[in-house]
Amino acid sequence: MYLPALPFDDNSCPWSLEDDIRLVRQVTEEAGRIALSYFARDCRAWDKSPDNPVSEADLAVDEFLRTTLMSNRTGYGWLSEETEDQPERLRCGRLWIVDPIDGTRAFLRGGDDWGVSVALIQDERPVIAALYAPAKDAFYFAEAGKGATKNGKPIMVNETRHVTEARMMGEPCAFKSEKLWPTPWPDSMYVEQANSIALRLCQIADGQFDACVTLRPKNDWDMAAADLILREAGGTVMTGRGNSLIYNREKPLHDHIVAACPTLIPEIMERVEPAIKAWCHLAA
Repeated sequence: MYLPALPFDDNSCPWSLEDDIRLVRQVTEEAGRIALSYFARDCRAWDKSPDNPVSEADLAVDEFLRTTLMSNRTGYGWLSEETEDQPERLRCGRLWIVDPIDGTRAFLRGGDDWGVSVALIQDERPVIAALYAPAKDAFYFAEAGKGATKNGKPIMVNETRHVTEARMMGEPCAFKSEKLWPTPWPDSMYVEQANSIALRLCQIADGQFDACVTLRPKNDWDMAAADLILREAGGTVMTGRGNSLIYNREKPLHDHIVAACPTLIPEIMERVEPAIKAWCHLAA
């Protein structure tokens, strides 16, 4: 039985956020090195469910992160893509949310669009976040209220004002579907696909792209670290209904994701809102 979450009590915790920042940086870098030791090699992989691959690299990184983080922070909760979910996490004021390799398909084919994602959640919101994409030599980091960095240098989203000029991360063919989008996207909008949703958001944060829209559900581990990194870089992250993302709920899933520089949000939502209504009508 799932119980309601308890608020975090700073007075009862022996570790400060500064302590946790040092730990997150250290373990995320080491986890990236472990992942690289399997990369572009004959790595054993299988489907844990249809069209949902996992590899021995995912499990090795997950084991390292879980063992290191949990042994150093007694009382913190744990949620990972590669670990069986436990209801006890809902009773924890602070919670680690990790994706040992976000973008496993890209990892297995030798692509560079994958990364190790680590976030610390406090009272249902990310407060520390790291995304390390070692094949791109990119280490993204953010602390709530302190801004975001890439390889130690501050980053900021673009100020692109119209979707006609936007660089969108997503599936190119999906944005041309009349069934998905009652209000069409402009033909001039550039769209590029990347396997890792977390890396997509980080590449909006550092100005390589402008937006990411997906109507497919995403889990807490897909979103937690990149959510904070993008918002601390001045971006917007929300559901397709305009709500902020809440973490460490009983069902750690978010139905739709809109992430972009704020200047694009009005034009994006002009297309997302009727699309969601159409989806709900078809599902009814």
